[in-house]
Amino acid sequence: MISILNSPREYPVFYEPYYDRFDFYNGRDVWEESIASIPKTAVHLYAIHWLHLEAHNGGFWQYFHNSTSNSFPEAVEGFSAVGMPEVALVIEQASRKLGNPFPFEKNKRQKIVEPPQNRLDFSQLDDTFYELADTEKFFRKKPKFVQYADAYARSAQQEAVVRTQ
Repeated sequence: MISILNSPREYPVFYEPYYDRFDFYNGRDVWEESIASIPKTAVHLYAIHWLHLEAHNGGFWQYFHNSTSNSFPEAVEGFSAVGMPEVALVIEQASRKLGNPFPFEKNKRQKIVEPPQNRLDFSQLDDTFYELADTEKFFRKKPKFVQYADAYARSAQQEAVVRTQ
């Protein structure tokens, strides 16, 4: 079990073996190549972990401003897979503010969301995300999504054990 920010979590153990292979920093194509041989469960957990970190720190503006949003389709899939489809819907709604198709090129995204002093407003979607998946006491209490992510990781681990028997 891993302890992040004083709150034990099980789910990171599932993606840790692949941590050095994930690459959302160099564009969507590189991200897709980096996850091609990684189990889908590990990709989902990694993507939701990073979406939560970014959104908790600076809302959807920060998430879409940074390279981590190259993994947003997997974060949407991940929140659905862990049993939080309402969170996935909020992420999809936030991504639509950037246009269709989604601009995976970081420079294009940054022009759309604008610099911090004149940023695209995600406040309503941020509030909904925090209500559904987060916690106000980040350092003292697990965010709401963690119990779902931990259960998803345990289930995937059990399935892997059964397949090897």
